[in-house]
Amino acid sequence: MATPARGGYAAALAAAFIWALIPVGTRFYVLRLDPYLFNVIRYGASGCGALPLLIHAKPWRWPARDRWLVTCCSIFGVSGYTIPVALGAQTTPAGRLGLLIATEPVMIVALTMLLQRRPIERRVLVGSLIALFGVALTSGALTAPLQSQWWGTLEVLAGAFSWSLYTVLVVRLNQRYGSFAVTGTILILGTAILMALSLPKVNAAMLPDANTIAILAGIGVSSSLLGFLLWNYAGMSVPAERLGLFMYLIPAVSVCAGVEFLAESLTVPIVVGGALTIMGVWIASRTTRNVATGTGAPAVTRP
Repeated sequence: MATPARGGYAAALAAAFIWALIPVGTRFYVLRLDPYLFNVIRYGASGCGALPLLIHAKPWRWPARDRWLVTCCSIFGVSGYTIPVALGAQTTPAGRLGLLIATEPVMIVALTMLLQRRPIERRVLVGSLIALFGVALTSGALTAPLQSQWWGTLEVLAGAFSWSLYTVLVVRLNQRYGSFAVTGTILILGTAILMALSLPKVNAAMLPDANTIAILAGIGVSSSLLGFLLWNYAGMSVPAERLGLFMYLIPAVSVCAGVEFLAESLTVPIVVGGALTIMGVWIASRTTRNVATGTGAPAVTRP
């Protein structure tokens, strides 16, 4: 029988692989389906799966200030993240998509310092500049500045920024009500807002076959609920400083999976730019205690 520590490492590894493969699945399906329809099916499933968490949370009993905050977090964490990322994935390869999303820890640290009115540390500034150069090199903006390339990059970065802002703002709610209750509330409320924004843009004639709908539903449940549950389980037995290291697997796995499953090219700019991005993120987010959560573990609640 596996010890709790081994089970925690296995859970963390599984969560990292799930989140790493999401950009590959997103890229694959937004090239075949309307991005808004992709999000509607994906979050329709994850929203239904989160209903028990919402019932347990009873957010309608929360103070008005917290209800307003959870609404803002729902907008930033679901619609603000998924819509621009799905749109950007139409022109951004999966490996590059994973590398762009991997810049979120830098944004989280910088946003936390800004909101807390703390001076930006030199480490954060240097790491951010290195990561920014890596993103520019990886996106092709320095070698082939085509509008479609940099526009897709900006869309993905906008989604990453929105999710980073959500991660910073949701800390107080997690501390007060618990991460499971808050996640369930955000998924349900965020899905409702996403549906309101996306359904007017969806043509019923574009609906895919039943098998595709089932796969998209599985992507939604695995990324929003299963990955989150696995990560929190790992956090109970794995030291925070070791748990955070698993996040650095995500961009590497995304790049390899894009090459393997989508036949994407692994070029020198992608390899060098990806290495610079990961190094910059590591430098910027390498702190004794995570400034966003007050712990060494990264704040991850991937919608």
